[in-house]
Amino acid sequence: MYLVNGERVALSESVSSGKVTLDPATGEELRKTLAEQIDQVDSWLERAGRLSRPAPLGANPVSDAMTSKFAGRAEGDYHSFVNILTAYRTVLEQTERSISTAVENFVQIDDDHRAEMNKLSGS
Repeated sequence: MYLVNGERVALSESVSSGKVTLDPATGEELRKTLAEQIDQVDSWLERAGRLSRPAPLGANPVSDAMTSKFAGRAEGDYHSFVNILTAYRTVLEQTERSISTAVENFVQIDDDHRAEMNKLSGS
């Protein structure tokens, strides 16, 4: 989301409507940065499974409750580490798609302008 004239607008809407374009070189740099971040998130998600293992706190009601609480925070709850990272990864993927579309918009507009210039110059 970003603001346009005080209104919240989804980036994907603006990109898909052609209002947003992006130079291919800049788009490639952004895609590279996003790909690195996605790889980092994948690494975190891979290691997150270790957080949900039962903690060796002993066998008593308090340790059982704490073990369950830690496992839920790592992987089970709506606000768990894994769920938050998965949502973050989804946003990164959506942003990457928006960047690709914005670059395609730029190239299309550039091609259209080139064709118009060729038509005007008689080429």
